[in-house]
Amino acid sequence: MSKAGNPTWEKGVSANPNGRPAGVPNKATIKIKDAYAELIANNLDRIQSLLDRVAVTDPKGALDLLIRLSPFVIPKNVSQEITFESPINIVIPKQPDEKG
Repeated sequence: MSKAGNPTWEKGVSANPNGRPAGVPNKATIKIKDAYAELIANNLDRIQSLLDRVAVTDPKGALDLLIRLSPFVIPKNVSQEITFESPINIVIPKQPDEKG
């Protein structure tokens, strides 16, 4: 049985040891997203008409369709967890007109 990839490389060895940076999409993904965004941009009138027709009998379905299209043109929020090893003290200076 032959090894996948380059058979002369040992396991864990790569032609690009640094690899693609995390979070950077590959070229195919970029091309597909660009093409899809262009497809939507060039068909906004048709999409609106479709949403209008669906909304007459199925408003929830029309909204669902819109929500399903959104991730292709609106970036998704990415949540990140931040942890601190020590407590943070936030000091809010008093305003000159405050007493105390």
